[in-house]
Amino acid sequence: MGIIYFILMTLFSLLFTAGIIYLIVYLVRNKDKKIDFGVNTLLHIYLYIISFVTLAIATVGAVIFLNAAASYKFGIPFSYQVELPYAETKWTPDEITDIPAEPTCYEAELMTIEGEEVCFDTAKQKKGLVNGATLTISMLILFTIHRITLLFLEKKKTIPWLKKAYSFISLIIYSVLSIVSIPFSIYLLINYFYFKPDSIVRIEAPGSVLALAIVSIPLWITFLILTLRLRKQTEK
Repeated sequence: MGIIYFILMTLFSLLFTAGIIYLIVYLVRNKDKKIDFGVNTLLHIYLYIISFVTLAIATVGAVIFLNAAASYKFGIPFSYQVELPYAETKWTPDEITDIPAEPTCYEAELMTIEGEEVCFDTAKQKKGLVNGATLTISMLILFTIHRITLLFLEKKKTIPWLKKAYSFISLIIYSVLSIVSIPFSIYLLINYFYFKPDSIVRIEAPGSVLALAIVSIPLWITFLILTLRLRKQTEK
């Protein structure tokens, strides 16, 4: 997931830079034309930006929720990294009695998974379900409200360049996420089910990457269809 987050942040940075350059070039080339930046255009820009942001946050929430749900279905190591307990040595002031060390955990619970004593905070699973569901539902509600508002506004006037930019940027984001998460999830799933290491603390959990693929692929297909439709409309 760290690699995917790095790719995503790099992609966001590149798209932001490209957007600024495109806007500057567009303004320079059309300096003789009257460019409308009135309230209606600014409102469209606001609605598209909020739609993009809320859908992105809802995607993150859905990944968190699915990852937590998968831990209940397929086991904790499928979704989360577990740690080995450390040995807490007990001693007496006179150091005469030899008391063996006992395994313990810092801020997690000591539990046995697949016959191995490990440390894991089970609150992560509950927090993942609650926080993921809350984030997804709340953001989808906001996304729906802003998209409905856009539909009403676009019945009177459509801003083609803004609609194209929204669809194309969304297509790039979710296509890259899908392209990256598909091979990574397959790789991690194969290693998890067929090449599982001797100790479960060395398992690379495939749950989060698999959840990302499940969420991003439908969005990729959706924005691909929308972009192709816009292309056909432009050709007409």
